[in-house]
Amino acid sequence: MVENLLDYSVPLDINLTISDDLAEQVYEATDIGGYKKSRIPQLQVLLANIISNHKTDADLYIAVSQDNSAYKPKSRYNSLSIGKSFVSLLKTMSDHGWLELHRGFLDRNTGISRRSRIKATQKLITLLEKLEALSSLLAYAPSTECIILRDENKQEKEYKDTDLKQIDLDRKPIAASDLRRNLTAYNNLLHKTAIDHPTFPDEGVVMKDDRIFKINPSDKFVRRIYNRSSFEWNGRFYGGWWQRIPKEYRKGIKLDGWPTTELDFSAFHMVLLYSLSGIDYWKEIGTDPYLLEDYVVSSEQIRSLLKIVVLIAVNAESRTQALNAIRHEINTANRDEFRWFRQGNYDLEHILDLFIEKHRPIEDRFFNPDELSVANIDSDIAEYVINEFTKKNMAILSIHDSFIVPFVMENGLRYTMQKACESVSELRLGTAIKKTNISFEFGAVKDFKIPNRTIMDAENELNIIMNDRNSDVFNIQDFDEHKKIVSRHLSLVGTDDQYV
Repeated sequence: MVENLLDYSVPLDINLTISDDLAEQVYEATDIGGYKKSRIPQLQVLLANIISNHKTDADLYIAVSQDNSAYKPKSRYNSLSIGKSFVSLLKTMSDHGWLELHRGFLDRNTGISRRSRIKATQKLITLLEKLEALSSLLAYAPSTECIILRDENKQEKEYKDTDLKQIDLDRKPIAASDLRRNLTAYNNLLHKTAIDHPTFPDEGVVMKDDRIFKINPSDKFVRRIYNRSSFEWNGRFYGGWWQRIPKEYRKGIKLDGWPTTELDFSAFHMVLLYSLSGIDYWKEIGTDPYLLEDYVVSSEQIRSLLKIVVLIAVNAESRTQALNAIRHEINTANRDEFRWFRQGNYDLEHILDLFIEKHRPIEDRFFNPDELSVANIDSDIAEYVINEFTKKNMAILSIHDSFIVPFVMENGLRYTMQKACESVSELRLGTAIKKTNISFEFGAVKDFKIPNRTIMDAENELNIIMNDRNSDVFNIQDFDEHKKIVSRHLSLVGTDDQYV
């Protein structure tokens, strides 16, 4: 249970918007005044956030800044050019009884702070109900930036489109503009894809931090986020409700009406770390890298902990820094998967020592961050897979190193993941990872077997299955239902590309 309801909040999304027609209706009905041409895009952002929150949980607040300098109209991260007058809009809406506004604070003695919080009053909700706005289609503004660069303090950093991401010395670097073009094409594909979960509870599910999670069908815009002021650090893909849904529910996702399957790279960060040391992990060692033999807890419990250990230890500058960060992660947000550790008498330092001893061949990779980011390599592999499917106009969802596709595309996905791993590792590491363990995250969703195909056939499968209704992977009735679902979705979102 959240102790202070004001802490039960999400940050304002300055790029989320609704139709200008609806914003204009609210502008006229609220009689808030101000320069109309400026107010409308401000209202589009404010109302979109309010509607999104209301759909999720009516108790949710929105965290906003009342610092004029926080709104930078010329920033690439501010697609609607929202400026400092947004602060005056919040105050005006509050003064007129449309918003509940709680000012933020900073205690300079303790360092404790909280941004201002807003929430729609019942007066505004009643108006939105009257205008039938609560069921409005939400979307990100067409020019929303999808390539995000953050500095060492995790603050968004401006960059030039000509800034380069280095692949290696033998290949022409990729400009930020090219990264954006690829991701924009993917976002346009997602926009036109019906991504659904028919069996997910309408009332939502309670998350590990006691928040309620509901699926927002409009929440499918994906960003690529780089860190440390460099396009060589991280670059993972974030966004889309499927990344935040509780893991056990992902098997219920449907893409354009098709049941899905999920494949992932097994222990991929460990495999990459060994590759950096010239060792083919699955070929030369082959055991589960996240198992500590004879340890007293279950394999699943220790695996969950050690995945956190790896992510932190390879980026930490010292053992002490790593231990502090791991402890923070374990204790943050009351994560249930670590309850066994918090309640038991377990020695984190001992566990870390055992893990490093198990992986002595790569012990120099821990607490020694260098210019090569493992997360950056795995994001390049994810990009390869996503781009291959996007080029063929076939929907795919990613959760970092795992991928969700219609179950009929399993063979094609498996082949593409293997090809991506070999191609990217050869470019980034100088050697191709030939043997890659690819496994089902949840197993098959149907008692259905795709006819065996050769590797060469698998490459062509992606082109065949959506164009040949007589293919042995399709039931005609299922295919017709699929077409109806696609048609209904496109009637809502349109057939044109949303993002430019």
